[in-house]
Amino acid sequence: MNRRAAMSGFLGATSSLLAKLAFDPSSPIVPSTSSSSSLSLFEMNELIPFLLMFLPRGVCLLVMVGFNAVMISTFLDGMDESGSVAATAISNASNFMFSAMFGILFFNESVNVIWAAGFIMIISGVWLLSTVKLEEAPLKND
Repeated sequence: MNRRAAMSGFLGATSSLLAKLAFDPSSPIVPSTSSSSSLSLFEMNELIPFLLMFLPRGVCLLVMVGFNAVMISTFLDGMDESGSVAATAISNASNFMFSAMFGILFFNESVNVIWAAGFIMIISGVWLLSTVKLEEAPLKND
């Protein structure tokens, strides 16, 4: 199997997880600012606690950008390894799988039987694609 394409899918799913943690108002990494007991910037005595409340979101954003950069690099390496069609399918299936795992683990999402059956079909198709070996065309001498 093309490990680089699978790794790019994992990195893409992790980037999506980090983006959701950084931008979702109900993100579990910082206290909710929508409660009536929270203080606005003008009611706070200090600016530092307000800024520290958003520091974890900023860190998630920066790490997400880094993961995306590495993801693109590993995806391109995966395309060199097994061709664009197989690498794209493997990367997308890997992304789909890890996104589902992250949703279940971090956001308590549920998975039904129809979803699981579709997932098994996607993984089976990717397995078939990953068994195909590319033949290199001979170079023509002019």
